[in-house]
Amino acid sequence: MNLRVRRRPVKYARIEVKPTGEVVITAPEGFDVDAMVERHRGWLEAKLEEMEGLRELAESGFPINGEFYQVIQGRKAKVHERFKTVFLSPSRGEVLSCLKRLLRKELLSLVDKYAPEMGVEPGTIYIRHQKSRWGSCSPRGNLNFNVRLVSIPPDLREYVVVHELAHLKHMNHSKAFWELVGRFYPDYRRARKELKKWWSILELNPYWRWLRERG
Repeated sequence: MNLRVRRRPVKYARIEVKPTGEVVITAPEGFDVDAMVERHRGWLEAKLEEMEGLRELAESGFPINGEFYQVIQGRKAKVHERFKTVFLSPSRGEVLSCLKRLLRKELLSLVDKYAPEMGVEPGTIYIRHQKSRWGSCSPRGNLNFNVRLVSIPPDLREYVVVHELAHLKHMNHSKAFWELVGRFYPDYRRARKELKKWWSILELNPYWRWLRERG
């Protein structure tokens, strides 16, 4: 087991399995890490097996709309949905621009559908390559969406749009916020779990790893 221990002045120890298969335990000085590992061994082994399965899936192609497309190295970036093919140019910037154009069309359609129904008026919509979240809503009412959304199943993308639009009324995750989300996307609990799985898949996907690199 690839184990890393971080000693921090925390009140409670916590354990996390990274998409890479690394097990990270954050605990205060003097905490018995070995005993914690033994207590959670069954869960850890199941989680590591799950991550290995996700790794195999992640390496099967470039994910678009929840499907894994064949990758062809080319001079110009392009997504061919009919033939389930992604052409990757040598330029990361060009590839990201191509993916953003494809995603923007999908997002604007969803925003145009849900915003009037939810009684909100979003400001500017941005698509960025964010490192840690699917989307966000600024105090000014602007919506930020992660270009990674192009890779996930359309129904999960729909949930993210509803989630961020709901923040235009509730800038928190209060009971009222979740009631609003649930009114327009009743299956939001399942969507949240699925999004965690897809985040791990994209962290493991070799093409998204390449897109994260600089230079």
